[in-house]
Amino acid sequence: MRVLLVYDYAREEEKRIKKELENRGVNCIPVNVLRTYIDLSSEGEGVAVIRPVAMYTAAYSAAALEAQGFETINNSSTIITAGDKALTYSILRRHKVPIPRTILVLDARPLQEAARLLGYPLVDKPPIGSWGRLVTLIENTHQLKTIAEHRSILGSKQLRVHLLQEYIPSGSTDIRCIVVDDEMIGCMKRIAARGEWRSNVALGARVERYRADGELEDLAIRAAKALGGFFVSLDFFNHPDRGYLVNEVNGVPEFKGFMHATGVNVAAVLVEKIIEHYKR
Repeated sequence: MRVLLVYDYAREEEKRIKKELENRGVNCIPVNVLRTYIDLSSEGEGVAVIRPVAMYTAAYSAAALEAQGFETINNSSTIITAGDKALTYSILRRHKVPIPRTILVLDARPLQEAARLLGYPLVDKPPIGSWGRLVTLIENTHQLKTIAEHRSILGSKQLRVHLLQEYIPSGSTDIRCIVVDDEMIGCMKRIAARGEWRSNVALGARVERYRADGELEDLAIRAAKALGGFFVSLDFFNHPDRGYLVNEVNGVPEFKGFMHATGVNVAAVLVEKIIEHYKR
């Protein structure tokens, strides 16, 4: 069995995946897409694990390898839809997976009207981005106006799109679960750092194991299936009245912190699932 390990920067996660593949006798071929090219006219076969950090680098790499004939994990469609929150929320909503109340605003002109409909406090975020960047808690119209002015000068059109969401009173915590091949392998709770309302590990959040119930497990698997994900992480809020709500899906999931919190060897589970799935 041959597996391409496609990456741009070799983090601990990629090194662990490579080690687990080699430990099982799999022919692992590392491919640094920043140092090589992908010829769409070539023919290929096998499995490609897509791991670039940059979303479009990952999506383009996956699409090109799919054109050659490779099976990709995740596929380009999953990476694109998970990497764009406007697409993620729309797909989840269409599949009846619960999400926070969200209003898409494509231009700043109707922004204040949309905010009045939603009510304050609210969260404003662009459809693309990770690690909590440009995600803002808005308390009033003046703050929203200032944020809109700042975002209006950003070069990317996508960064000038606003996703307004209800603020979920979750105690500055969320729950991250990982699903591999339609099986949830564990969850962790992320607790925001002191003085920070966002619970991203990149912003200093601490993590601990979270024991999931059947409802959370079912939602995680349903959300992963809705986006066609073989290997995804999903972030949930636990609303005091409405239960679990999906806040984000990650198509190229990081898992170093997850492993420390849960004790689950994610790379080993992923490799076992790949071998089992593609040798059927």
